Amino acid sequence: MEIKMQSIHMNKVNCRNALRLTVDDDVNVPDNKPDVRAVIWKTGNVRLNEKKLSGGRLYIKGVLGYRVLYQSEDGERPVQSIRGELTFDEAVELPEACDGDNITVRAEVEEFHVGLIHSRKLAIRALLGIMVQAEELHDVRAAVALAEAPAVHTKTRVIPVTSIVADQKDIARLREEIFLPSGKDSIAELLYWELELRNPEARAREELLETKGELSLFALWRSDREDGALESYEAMLPFKTEFEISGCREGLIEDVAFRLTNENVSVKADEDGEDRLLEAEAVLEAEMKLYEEGEMELLSDLYATDCMLKPVVVEEEYENLLLKNDSRMRISERLPLPEGMPEILQICRGSVEMKPDVCVREGETLKLSGILDVNLLYISEEDERPLHSYRAELPFEHRIEVRGLTPESTYDVRCFVAESSFGTVRSGEAELKAELAFCVVAMENRREEMIVDTERAEFDGDRFEEMPSMIGYTVKAEETLWDIAKRYCTAPEDVIRLTEHNGEVREGDILLIVKAVEV
Repeated sequence: MEIKMQSIHMNKVNCRNALRLTVDDDVNVPDNKPDVRAVIWKTGNVRLNEKKLSGGRLYIKGVLGYRVLYQSEDGERPVQSIRGELTFDEAVELPEACDGDNITVRAEVEEFHVGLIHSRKLAIRALLGIMVQAEELHDVRAAVALAEAPAVHTKTRVIPVTSIVADQKDIARLREEIFLPSGKDSIAELLYWELELRNPEARAREELLETKGELSLFALWRSDREDGALESYEAMLPFKTEFEISGCREGLIEDVAFRLTNENVSVKADEDGEDRLLEAEAVLEAEMKLYEEGEMELLSDLYATDCMLKPVVVEEEYENLLLKNDSRMRISERLPLPEGMPEILQICRGSVEMKPDVCVREGETLKLSGILDVNLLYISEEDERPLHSYRAELPFEHRIEVRGLTPESTYDVRCFVAESSFGTVRSGEAELKAELAFCVVAMENRREEMIVDTERAEFDGDRFEEMPSMIGYTVKAEETLWDIAKRYCTAPEDVIRLTEHNGEVREGDILLIVKAVEV
């Protein structure tokens, strides 16, 4: 007897692991740089260069990049900067992972500190949060129908399924140019820059994934005027790019994690030969999963009236998408400067970084809480020390409703700052306005009994000889016509209904059952 089978194509998570890694080292100030008086501003980012799974251990290698803006002892050039990289090498235990698994590793800088040992040496320390997930492609096969067999009667049920259409990683190289506004001086020396990813979006098209977003650029430089005054500029650089994905099409559910690496900002001359052109370059990494939601009609039971036919059943476990949700949260906060800090003449740079701390399930709601790490770089009226920075921590809490969420459900929550702006309320107080973005992908773990084969045997003659040729039967609660026909080994259409009404049988109906098999 031919059974028609169908596959559910999906990823199966074998293990998840989270760890923290400390990277620290002492860094000498380059010989061509003046002595350090105080650290003004710093940023750190992490880049993973290699990952290898062997013998239940994951070996990762990466680089911690750092940029430091500092107050120097040079009166003519009071603001200076240095940049560099620290390498790290770590092994992670993954006892449940297999060598053939698809390994996803995400690393973030959770804490970053730069201390002054003495005027020629800095102590750099970072706490990295590393999330590791091992997955394998998993096909669940189940019977959906039988080839035509008049004596065989089948029963079906419909289950929700989420199939994975694509799971791949790719990169795109971004390059954007911007000319300085006419009100800004030309660049004599580029002291410091930052390049961040903002508002990335993805949309499935035919055989490709369209991606757009913005690069947030900040640059601080010494002008070409005689006094070498400091200048700063911020700009949003929109970009669009595409990733080729076989099988991609409109209507699929996109689950994409973006990350910016290998950032660089350089100065170029414009058509007049003046250094007024900034070129921003970066690599956009994308981890892309595309899902298709649907339903599958499975065989749930069967029997024959000419033989003993039993289904061979196995229990399969698979993940089904509960929710993919994108939500936003707006905040507005005033930031008074601590007593003793010089007043704000001009804000150069404001940055906001989300640091989620706890994500807990409360019924069908996810509650995410943490802090916003807020940093402000501004120009004061002090001639000897024109640049100052201020840091504050603001708590946040956000709730996301996920219907059907259970303790067995799995979920991935990603969050980032979509927009932020800083303004001066008065000389001793700044104001922050920001929009926080949250993306959650929640999966339910389902277990279903699935028919994969049938077993055929001869009838139990004694059983059917004892069965009367005609039976009057009263329907009990939650019984179906198919279940009753199977019990008495007859076809559902041969059961005579003595109580007539539209639709399925219901409790209390009277049926007349005629034995269809003669032994």
